[in-house]
Amino acid sequence: MKDDVRRGAAPKYSDPEEFQEKIDDYFDSIIKRNGEWIKPPTVSGLALHLGFVDRRSMYHYRDKDNFYAPVKRAIAMIEMYHEEKIAEGKNCAGNIFALKNFGWSDRQEVVQKGETTIEWKETKTYEKGKGKLKKLDETGT
Repeated sequence: MKDDVRRGAAPKYSDPEEFQEKIDDYFDSIIKRNGEWIKPPTVSGLALHLGFVDRRSMYHYRDKDNFYAPVKRAIAMIEMYHEEKIAEGKNCAGNIFALKNFGWSDRQEVVQKGETTIEWKETKTYEKGKGKLKKLDETGT
């Protein structure tokens, strides 16, 4: 039974500099020499280029001290791409959707600070008993 237990794969990268070079290679592969994108950068595309099976596997590297900055910077570059497309103002609904998935928000949030005062008013309570309504006095009877 122990042989059937799945174990995690060995780490793909142990050197943060090699990892950064592979990230740079991804961006170089999708951008023309004049700075225009051949195809849009994506988190999934980056993860696959780095040799991971999915983006979540790449996010595990973000949690490691030496790999945090390269992953965060790469994701920031992908966000920048979507920001630039929105700034162009042409058919940018997909870019807005992508940024929302990165945690961005396009709504305004109003935060109200201060004290709240609640006033209690005494009310009369009635209960139904034996087909008639009777008034409860202060003792509840």
